[in-house]
Amino acid sequence: MANSCILLLMTMILLSNLLLSNAQAATLSNIHVNDNLSEAKVTLHFAGGNPEYRFFPLHEFERLVVDFRQSDQVSGLPMKFINNNLLKGIRTSHPPNSQYQRIVIELANGVKVSTVAEQINHRYQIVFTLKNNRAGASQPKTSQSATEATNKLLSIDSQTEKKLANNSPTPSIYKNLPKGTRQVVVAIDAGHGGKDPGGIGQNGHREKNITMIIARKLENHLKTDPMFKPVMTSNDDYFIFVASRLEVARQKAADMLVSIHADAAPNNRARGASVWVLSNKRANSELGNWLEQHEKQSELLGGAGDALANGADPYLSQAVLDLQFGNCQRVGYAVAVKVLRELSKIGNIHKYDPEHAGLGVLRSPDIPSILVETGFISNISEERLLVSDDYQESLAIAIHQGLRNYFTQHPLQAAPK
Repeated sequence: MANSCILLLMTMILLSNLLLSNAQAATLSNIHVNDNLSEAKVTLHFAGGNPEYRFFPLHEFERLVVDFRQSDQVSGLPMKFINNNLLKGIRTSHPPNSQYQRIVIELANGVKVSTVAEQINHRYQIVFTLKNNRAGASQPKTSQSATEATNKLLSIDSQTEKKLANNSPTPSIYKNLPKGTRQVVVAIDAGHGGKDPGGIGQNGHREKNITMIIARKLENHLKTDPMFKPVMTSNDDYFIFVASRLEVARQKAADMLVSIHADAAPNNRARGASVWVLSNKRANSELGNWLEQHEKQSELLGGAGDALANGADPYLSQAVLDLQFGNCQRVGYAVAVKVLRELSKIGNIHKYDPEHAGLGVLRSPDIPSILVETGFISNISEERLLVSDDYQESLAIAIHQGLRNYFTQHPLQAAPK
């Protein structure tokens, strides 16, 4: 009797796990296209669960890239459209994370993108509405259904639906700031520049060029999000001292500094991204330096400058600076954790926890700071990734999403009116 009860219990557990897996799995099963010159709609249908996805535009050749969590390859693509409307074609590509699949929607012109995730009769679909940016686009010509390709997509083995985990979609259209909060000013620092090339890969690619491209992509993403106001510590390929980078961030009243780099190591097999924050040893050293520089204390952000400028008590100065440094370290570490989590979704990770270092760009006592090593330029495979437009875009999106995840939970309060 006892054995029968145990067997029944195990069967129930296995069955519940199977049902949970099926409920959470998401597999692309169908694509439908409605295409004309001024507007197009692309609907992705998913069987088995709520899909985890993200998307971003590329503008060198106009494209919309969609990544979604699915281990099995998508069949039935490419599609080609020959009606000279907004869509040119849909094809697959290779995302940096093997747990995801990527489709690329090729466009005739730049578009404004909106998206809606819907559940209809226990099935999920994502509808991308693409509106032609070109002024004077004519009225719709024709409507085209992707029936042939859809039939191929429907042939995907339904067993793949059981292999995927479920997560909520990454938000891609942002609402206005909640009442009583303010924008987060993010200083974006592209590592190296000018006479300082940074690391150089085996194929000759220079770190300074990679970091500037990623920094500008991050700036563009933050500009589309009302939560953030991005500022660059430099806008061109010229050398700038670390202290000057921090000074620019301070002059622009930055609430957060993100410095972007590419790693290098003698071991050319080293790979993966990491995020660095200020070490306690360097923080204590910087605290002493700031205590000695009375003329600089009044420049501190966050109210500490006013408190120090109006007081002559060295113990008060030390206490205020200590609190300021401590808060910046805590915020920097928490943001680093969020950014690392997003980076792990798109590629390899070198260190899964934030690393502590005494790097100069992290040493500001009044601006929480992180340094993102986007990958190893000394690893020839990662060098190829780091110069890939798709991967650079994915890195920018991951950093943006990490910042958003933190500041959604910890919004900055607006000053009272």
